Amino acid sequence: MMSDRPMSDSHRDLLRKKYVPLSRDLHPNHVIPYLYQEDVLTEEMKQRLDAIPDEMRKKKSRLLLDMLPSRGDKAFDIFKTALDEGGFPFLAKLLDEPAPPEPPDTTEVPESAVTPEDVPDGPLKWLRLKLQPYKSSPSARKMIKGCEAMESGAEILINSEYTEPDGVVKIVEGFMIEERLNHRNFRRFLFDSDRLNLDQERLSTLLSSQQEQSPAYSSCLLLQTAPLPVDENRATSMRKVVEVILKKGEEDPLHKYLHHVYCMLGGTILEMNYDDPSPALPACTSALTYKPDYALAVHLAAECSMVLSPPDAIEQFHRYLQLAPPCDKRVHWAHYFLAILYSRQSEPDGAEEHYRLAMEKEKNLLPTFKVGWAKEKAQEVFPEVSTP
Repeated sequence: MMSDRPMSDSHRDLLRKKYVPLSRDLHPNHVIPYLYQEDVLTEEMKQRLDAIPDEMRKKKSRLLLDMLPSRGDKAFDIFKTALDEGGFPFLAKLLDEPAPPEPPDTTEVPESAVTPEDVPDGPLKWLRLKLQPYKSSPSARKMIKGCEAMESGAEILINSEYTEPDGVVKIVEGFMIEERLNHRNFRRFLFDSDRLNLDQERLSTLLSSQQEQSPAYSSCLLLQTAPLPVDENRATSMRKVVEVILKKGEEDPLHKYLHHVYCMLGGTILEMNYDDPSPALPACTSALTYKPDYALAVHLAAECSMVLSPPDAIEQFHRYLQLAPPCDKRVHWAHYFLAILYSRQSEPDGAEEHYRLAMEKEKNLLPTFKVGWAKEKAQEVFPEVSTP
């Protein structure tokens, strides 16, 4: 049972001060079951909330926030837990109580203990070395694993004098693990002297020589397609890759990455049709059919919805933020896009809040990630937000 004592003034003040972002960004259906389970909400309270239709989400959020102070301090802590577990850690963080000031730390921050000797050799060693201090991050581990797969594939190719297609399969697997989309990244990683530094002519000969019955055919076809510039030819070739994978089914080495192959197709079509991205949506939907919790596919779908259905875009970007690890390179993009969407809806508080969150998330970017173009778009649409 919840305490009969009302919530403390400090907790009430925190809820009041964050009332606007909480009521705006919270999806109450994601936290109500937990609050009911933990006895924060009575049966009657839950019924009142459930009676409000989902289209009136903000009204439901406001009613929930208005109910909490009567349920005591324990309800405040449980509400924060519900936000964390319901996919809204950025809202839970808003309710953190300010810590007492600490004395200044005069000690120097030690540099990472990782040395070049600790990291195995390979053409991408410099990149893996940069990521080692962040290897507790799932994003960094993913990048390191992808680099290792690409290096393994490159070694197979070079040692076989570009006759062994298994090397192509491993390289493509590395790209899939790292969730690469940009055609320039594929070309750089394959051929730049500070990356895999492969022989372009010999690789092209190997890729072209594979027949459809070869187990490596889809990987070779993808590696031919991925570096192509974004145009209808690339989109057509990506559709061919999808067709080959679907035809072979689970025996195809790329079948387990089909969700990302669909994202490559969807991303290509989206980049060609930003003014009318509806042709890209089916590929995003197909990606989510194969992996419903694939954050990248949700993000791409949200980018499409920014034009097609802004309310859906807001929902999808919030869903992406629930799914993506904190260091994912698109987390700050999602907040910048939310700033754009809220500014278009004449909600300056929301725009400012998400612009601020975007700038905070930039600090979490791994050293191999770049800020990207979403920030520029946010500054164009709502320049006053970007003013320090």
